[in-house]
Amino acid sequence: MTIEDRVVARFNKELGKDFDALQKNEALLQSYRADLQRLASRITLPDENCMPELKNAIQSCSWKHTELEEAADNLEAFEEKLLERIERHKEVLERIDGHLKKIKKLENMKEYFKILLDIQSVGQELTVSINGKDENKTISLYVALSGHSNSILDRLSGLDSPHLKMYARNTAFYWHDILKEKFSKDFEAVLKSIKWPNLNQTLELFNPSKENLHKLSILAEYLFLVKIPGDQNLLSVKLTPSIICPPITAPNELLLKPFRLRFTFHFFGNKQTNRLDKPEWYFTQILAWAKENHVFVGQNFQTPAIKAGVDNHNVRLEFIRGLVQLAIEKLIDDIDSICQDEALFSHLIDEILSFEQELKSTLGYPSSFPSAVSVLIQPKYLVKWMAIEEKFTTDKMDAMLKSVDPWKFLDPANLDDMKIPCCADQFIRLLDAIRERYCSLPQPGQQLQFLELQLELIDNFRRRLVQLHNSPGPDCVSSTKILNAINYITSVLREWGENVHYLHLHAALYGPHADEISSVFDKTIEEMDHWQRSLVKDLASRVVDDVKAKSRSYRHDVWPSMNQLDTKETFMMSASASEMFQMLVNHLHSLEAELSANVFSIVIRLIALHLDEWFIDGMVMNTKFSTGGALQFQFDMTRNLFALLGQYARKPSLLFKRINDTCILLTMPLGSAMLLHETLRSSEQTEDVVRSTLKEVGLSILGKTATIEILERRNDIVVS
Repeated sequence: MTIEDRVVARFNKELGKDFDALQKNEALLQSYRADLQRLASRITLPDENCMPELKNAIQSCSWKHTELEEAADNLEAFEEKLLERIERHKEVLERIDGHLKKIKKLENMKEYFKILLDIQSVGQELTVSINGKDENKTISLYVALSGHSNSILDRLSGLDSPHLKMYARNTAFYWHDILKEKFSKDFEAVLKSIKWPNLNQTLELFNPSKENLHKLSILAEYLFLVKIPGDQNLLSVKLTPSIICPPITAPNELLLKPFRLRFTFHFFGNKQTNRLDKPEWYFTQILAWAKENHVFVGQNFQTPAIKAGVDNHNVRLEFIRGLVQLAIEKLIDDIDSICQDEALFSHLIDEILSFEQELKSTLGYPSSFPSAVSVLIQPKYLVKWMAIEEKFTTDKMDAMLKSVDPWKFLDPANLDDMKIPCCADQFIRLLDAIRERYCSLPQPGQQLQFLELQLELIDNFRRRLVQLHNSPGPDCVSSTKILNAINYITSVLREWGENVHYLHLHAALYGPHADEISSVFDKTIEEMDHWQRSLVKDLASRVVDDVKAKSRSYRHDVWPSMNQLDTKETFMMSASASEMFQMLVNHLHSLEAELSANVFSIVIRLIALHLDEWFIDGMVMNTKFSTGGALQFQFDMTRNLFALLGQYARKPSLLFKRINDTCILLTMPLGSAMLLHETLRSSEQTEDVVRSTLKEVGLSILGKTATIEILERRNDIVVS
């Protein structure tokens, strides 16, 4: 509450609500003035009435104020003395700072000349040791010059001395070239003595001596240590703007050298083995070389790499990568010419994908490494690849739908199950073949382009089915065949939607939090399901219409005057119902033979629903029933119609709830029927009472109004 609110409240309390109380204003004003004077005297220090607490507080504050003023004066005096002293020593400080800079410069010069002497010393020692027998010392000297830990080049990294750095780097490059050449010659000499490369023989037959293997191991370690100075990633080979191959270590370069020579000899130039239509020749050769040699490389050169400090580096896979790089270079050289011919390009795609699959499955080649697919997925080639996939699949789709009998069941022994048409199975196989071809692509964006192609092909196939179903004359394909195809395709798409491959694409397309879509095929399945529901509805309607067409004599039978059978007589199906029920039997038998089990189950339920409604609305509500007629109708329905559907459903009465309730009402004892009729017509009954009453007599679906109308179909109930 504000001060104004409190003042107003106090005035209201003092004056009250009586208007005449305003006369008290003068007295109230005098009272407030007296209170103010009394309060003022209590806070005036000279006054004897002033509060002791207030006096003490004010005096204490006054003392503190005096102390603060004295401290401020002392601080000002100290500041003046300090400024005088600083000014007096400023010249000394400036002289000291100049001396410190000179000392720092001298220290840098000392370090500079020390490093320079170290470089010269290492160079001199390398000159002496290069021709000696102590190769370990030679390698140690080079590592001290350009290694990755406490080397001379490392010490220079923090110094601002570009000329010294250049001198050190040039020295390191100089000795790198000399040492690499020296140890490379020795390494190649040992390789020659063991008859490397290993060609067309198993690892058991290629069995070098332990002495030679030991020499190779030592020389490989030296070569791993004799790294070129600087960042090794700068040595990467850029084959195309998008294909960059990391550098290959010196031992593997030498191991790959004879393979590169052979590959160039056979697959470049005018050799008969260099053919655009036979890319499988060099792919097969690369795989053969890799399989014959990768184990030997891993077993004998991984340990030297570890000893040399080359961590997290798989020498075996690097060797395979070097061989694959040969294929990549060849592919880059040929692919533009191959693209001119669609057949050659299609064949090349098949061979590349087969090559990639073999590399990964047999040799464990990582997807992150450069590969032949890397050439194929460059934008201009990827577009052409997708166009070929679409054309091939579309042509194949046309061919399968125009084959001799595209709608025959896939497996005659499995007629009671899915009843898969051959064309639907072939189409699914086409889609899966596309998946197998693009699933190894490295980027989700590339895979999503092929997924979009799959979705377009599915929609195209659906449109073809619509055209075939709507075709006039003998070319028209029946609803049952179309339904089987749709049923199989949607069931496969639902299964694929839960596959890891498509779940990854779903996450890439919609993000991990896209709860509204659970599968990349949801929209496609929804469209298929919508058409399936429409076909099922039309199929069920046609069956029911045929049954209705045969029901005229049954509907117009003598139900109002039909006599009740003697207790000794046995009920038989109405003669007027035989044609109608025979029509239904024929349809159900044909549908069971033609439709897959789950679709047939849906059609059965829909047919039952239509018949359940029609027998009540189209027949019962349009006639009267004698007691005999009601019993005969009950027999026809429960012992014949229900029995027909009982072959396909466990409880057919649940399919015909209206008919079942109607039979109960028509055959109910007269007294019970009249009491029920009177109870339902009474306006005093609540909805709960009506619901309870209907349940007591065994009704499951009919409501109050329908129950009254059916009861009034009985001849023995007179409506007043």
